[in-house]
Amino acid sequence: MRYSASHKVEIREKLIAAAGALSKKKGFGITGVDALMATVGLTGGAFYGHFKNKGELLEAIVDNEMRLTQAQFLNDESNPTPLRTRLQRYLSRSHLTHPELGCPLPSLSSEVARANTSVKATYERHLEELVANLSDAMPTPDPDRAWAILAMAVGGITLARAQNNPALQEQVLNACVEQAMVIAGKNGPNSTD
Repeated sequence: MRYSASHKVEIREKLIAAAGALSKKKGFGITGVDALMATVGLTGGAFYGHFKNKGELLEAIVDNEMRLTQAQFLNDESNPTPLRTRLQRYLSRSHLTHPELGCPLPSLSSEVARANTSVKATYERHLEELVANLSDAMPTPDPDRAWAILAMAVGGITLARAQNNPALQEQVLNACVEQAMVIAGKNGPNSTD
């Protein structure tokens, strides 16, 4: 039975989303094609009808996941979200315990580091956009400070996920929020910006 072109596009989009969640939770490199395809109810043999290779899927996952992360950091000018609120959402218990629902940077950056140049170019493009959004959220836009905040946030989630002790996890997350606000130029625990 032949499927329509739109059906193939829908399956591809579902696969990218489901494989992205699975990859963020379990790791892309160690997750086989069969497991990735099973996320949309297909066998591993159907994979090559959607992608040339696993690297092409990783690039599609990175592109999709980074667009979702950017949307979370974009500031709606009609209803601005303070930087502290954005950082608290990112450095949260929910993001810590549900990598499949969160940002791909803590989970997939090491995968991208081993990937081909096309995957890295997609990742880089999105990172630069994310840093520009963070920079714009500061009292005085500064890309260097935005890079530092992003690195601290991603590193904070990564370090906290690698610990068993919930109190230490919370200490890492809270310290990263506070120090990120200092870097942004909005220091002090009572700062709402």
